[in-house]
Amino acid sequence: MWNRALMDAMSQSLGQTIVSSNMTGGSAGSIGVDYVWKAAHDGYTLCGTSETPLTIPTQTGFEQTSKDWEYFIAAGSPGVLCVNASLKDKTMADLAAELKASPQSVSIAGTSGGLWFALAKLFDSYGEVPFKWVAYDGSSAAIKGAVSKEADCVVASAGEVKEYVKSGDLIPIAMMDKEGWDFPEFGQVPAVTETVPELEQYLPLNQFLGFMMPADTDPAILEKLQNTFHEAMKTQKILDFAEEQNCIIYDLAGEDAKEMAAGIESKLCWVLYDMGQTKFSPEDFGIGRP
Repeated sequence: MWNRALMDAMSQSLGQTIVSSNMTGGSAGSIGVDYVWKAAHDGYTLCGTSETPLTIPTQTGFEQTSKDWEYFIAAGSPGVLCVNASLKDKTMADLAAELKASPQSVSIAGTSGGLWFALAKLFDSYGEVPFKWVAYDGSSAAIKGAVSKEADCVVASAGEVKEYVKSGDLIPIAMMDKEGWDFPEFGQVPAVTETVPELEQYLPLNQFLGFMMPADTDPAILEKLQNTFHEAMKTQKILDFAEEQNCIIYDLAGEDAKEMAAGIESKLCWVLYDMGQTKFSPEDFGIGRP
């Protein structure tokens, strides 16, 4: 959704159409990333991205890391732990107390690999809050699993769960960050670290949405796209879209974007590696520990 909205806004600024095409498959979106990398590095083939492809090297052995890409980071929706409205534990403190007293007595829905998996697994891996894991094929299915009471909880983006929070099916009880957040049409949600301070060293692990292009693209082309990107991010259409999606606008390109991507790459790859969820060590690709 973000790719299409952003490309549409950039197309108007450039005066030419940018076509968005879905290319599914591969671990963490590796098929699409590989396609763009192998195309001419001429600025005509861009790669829509989130933070998830940062894990591709450790999942597949693909050699390119964040240092090989230029990032255009538009926005991101905060991660949040939600519980089904029928669950008796309506605060993070209540939930943590029950799970420590009775391990795996509460279930959490999620998918294997990626940001939301990493954030959900932080609880039992480092926070001594042992949820029962219920695996789903995709974030949408995991959220629906929590709504339908197949699982008690789910970690997902605020944008993904907003309609279920609005309907009262899901209740947000903790932001997966070191700071709380005012959830639109709900109210203030406290930071997870208020209850589980052990997670502080692994946070923030933020979602980001935007696109990337090979770093060795002609600097003049890169500068042109950066200027067009920043223009698009200031349009009312993009501002309204971000609000609709419960997203925080970043509007980052150049060194600021590369720094953000590299920081998330380091944290996410090493957290997943330490959990035994990657095929390769981040160290193999020069990704240092955070």
